[in-house]
Amino acid sequence: MRGVTTRGDGAVELRDDLPKPELLDSADAILRVTAAAICGSDLHFIKTPAIAPSGPLGHEFIGIVESIGDGVRGLAIGDRVMSNMFVACGLCPECRRGHQTRCPEYKLFGSEPLAGGQAEFVRIPHADLVLTRLDDAVSEEDALVLTDILPTAWAAVENPGVGAGSSLAIVGAGPVGQLIAELALARGASSVFSVDFNEQRLSRAEALGAIPIRGGENAARAIIDANDGRGVDVAIDAVGSVNAAATAFESLRVGGCLGLVGIITEGLLPLEAIKVLAKQAVVMQIVGNPYTDNEVLLAMIRARRLSPGRVIERSYPLADALEAYRAFESREVVKAILRP
Repeated sequence: MRGVTTRGDGAVELRDDLPKPELLDSADAILRVTAAAICGSDLHFIKTPAIAPSGPLGHEFIGIVESIGDGVRGLAIGDRVMSNMFVACGLCPECRRGHQTRCPEYKLFGSEPLAGGQAEFVRIPHADLVLTRLDDAVSEEDALVLTDILPTAWAAVENPGVGAGSSLAIVGAGPVGQLIAELALARGASSVFSVDFNEQRLSRAEALGAIPIRGGENAARAIIDANDGRGVDVAIDAVGSVNAAATAFESLRVGGCLGLVGIITEGLLPLEAIKVLAKQAVVMQIVGNPYTDNEVLLAMIRARRLSPGRVIERSYPLADALEAYRAFESREVVKAILRP
């Protein structure tokens, strides 16, 4: 089987000798992948390997059900489906409370020990729970962002309470940052500031209705000045870096909320205790949950209130995966997908 793996040294490779997955449990399904997206988290996992070189990367994918275990009840061979980005059991107390991200059986696709979907086939544990049938009203692009980044963006506005009249700063105008801006404005935010160094990404955020702010050491001051001299209600790090988190924190008003969406794998949070006290700030780790939020998001997509798939700019055949990763990491494209 062909699939994209980490080499274990900070780089990716395309392999043709991976074993095709098999059913291991009666609740499993095997998915023939039709499209998989590259996520910013994949870049973190490559630099800090979270899966062995023998396992494919990728937690954002859709496909066709190839085979199912005897215990699968809600799916049939040939169904067009999307996968949630992680596996949960659905039965434990945390799952029953709607906190599937805290499930003891939580496993993210494309991280040890669960192989990902940037491959021709992928095994899906707890298939009835993890997979969702897709109808013709949901495009491939919209379905791919529903696997991870759209529910993550939704959590970034829902959990801190971004609503009518709120002010919001988003540090990072990549795909997640753009979706956060779109959702915040749809919920009635009065001002949304988008920070980035990349002019193309800033232009895309501005087209959505956000106010573009050039990244750098003066970005927080620029946000405050543009917000009539006041800090914002909510500030989001949508990059996953110490500098981005610092900019977001400095742009907050007293009593504001700092949301951490990006994955920071190195360094310490730049939050001095006395400054957190002075700002009376809430610091919140944002983790998306497609299990609880995708029904609402699917309804918004079907009603044409959202067009989230537009963050996907380019499609590559799986054979060109290394070029796709290069273009994504260099920010030549906002979001790229692979087609086996």
